[in-house]
Amino acid sequence: MNMKKQVLMLMAALMMGSLAIHAAERVIPFEQLPQNAQVFTRTYFKAEDPLYRQAYVTYDPELFDSSYMVVFTNGDGLEFNKDGEWKDYECTQCFVPDEVIPATIQAYLSANMAGQRVKKIERNRRSYDVKLDSGLELEFDLKGNLIELDD
Repeated sequence: MNMKKQVLMLMAALMMGSLAIHAAERVIPFEQLPQNAQVFTRTYFKAEDPLYRQAYVTYDPELFDSSYMVVFTNGDGLEFNKDGEWKDYECTQCFVPDEVIPATIQAYLSANMAGQRVKKIERNRRSYDVKLDSGLELEFDLKGNLIELDD
């Protein structure tokens, strides 16, 4: 096979693979979440039993960072990466459980933001973004050191 045909075949295969990966976000049954995401959801939403009270679960198959989202009827939501590890925990009617917040961040909040509760925490590759019930937003590095504070 000559080089030109090989390049064309490779390009066609890449395009087809890309189309398959970029499939549209879709609603899925709770049972199709990765097992650890199911356990996490059931652990922290006992009052909002996801098998009965969830509004919907979606799967978004992106090229580099597929994700799952569990959104409850009250607006609270969880986002998980493709491996079922939590990425985002957002509460409209509740507070993020202390057990979900890394200990170093929890210690900082207890010492410096006493009485305020976490409404949202997002974990990404480089940091944690935390939003308090006062509206204050904080960014911590992965070791729990405060990077930025926005009011």
